[in-house]
Amino acid sequence: MPADSAPFSNSPFARKNPAASYFLPAFAISWTAALLIAAPELFQFAPLAKFTGILMFPAMLLGPGIAGIFLTRKLDGRDGLKDLFARVRLVRFPLRCYTAWLVLPVLVLGVLFCLKTFVSPVYAPNRFRIGVTFGLLAGFLEEIGWTGFAYPKLRQRFAVLPAAAILGLFWGLWHASVIDFLGAASPHGKTLPAFVAAMAAMRVLIAWFYGHTQSV
Repeated sequence: MPADSAPFSNSPFARKNPAASYFLPAFAISWTAALLIAAPELFQFAPLAKFTGILMFPAMLLGPGIAGIFLTRKLDGRDGLKDLFARVRLVRFPLRCYTAWLVLPVLVLGVLFCLKTFVSPVYAPNRFRIGVTFGLLAGFLEEIGWTGFAYPKLRQRFAVLPAAAILGLFWGLWHASVIDFLGAASPHGKTLPAFVAAMAAMRVLIAWFYGHTQSV
C-alpha cells in the first residue's frame, strides 16, 4: 500500500468501521456547503427562498463523492480507486436491469397519488423539470460514495437487506436540510420519518440493482 495512505489506513477505527468513517465527512462536507449557500438569508433571520433551497442540493452533492473517493484511496489504495472508477464506468448489462428502474418512479408516483387522495393534496406530484438535471448529477456524484464505497463496506458486516436499510437511513437523513425544496411533494418537513422510510426502501431497490450489475 502506498506510504501516503498508511497513517489513515492504520487507524483502528477506520479499519473496523469504514462505513461510519464515511458518514461523518459526507455529512459534514454536504451540510457545510449547504449552509454556505443559505448563510446570507439565515444571518438576516429570513425564511429561505425556494430558489436558495434548490441551490443547496447541488452544493450538497460534493460530500458523498469527495468522502467516497478520499476514503477509497486511503483505505484501499490505488487499486481500490481503480476498482471504484471501473464500477462507475460499467454500463453494459442485461436490458431487464434497465427496465427494473421503472419500478422506482412507478412506486413513488403510486405512493404520492395515494397520499394525495387519502391524506392531503400537498402530496400531489408536480412537474419539477430541473429535477432531471439534479437526478443525473446525484446519480453520478452521490453514488460514488453511497454505492461505490459505503454499501460494499456495510456488506462486509451485514447481509444485503440490513446493509441497504442502514445505508438508506443515513441517505434519508442526509437530505434533511433540503427535502422541502426538492420539488417532488413539498412540504416534507413534518413527515421526515416517512421521507427517510421512503429513501430506505428505495435504497433496497438500488442495492438489488447493484448486486445484479456491480455498476455504481
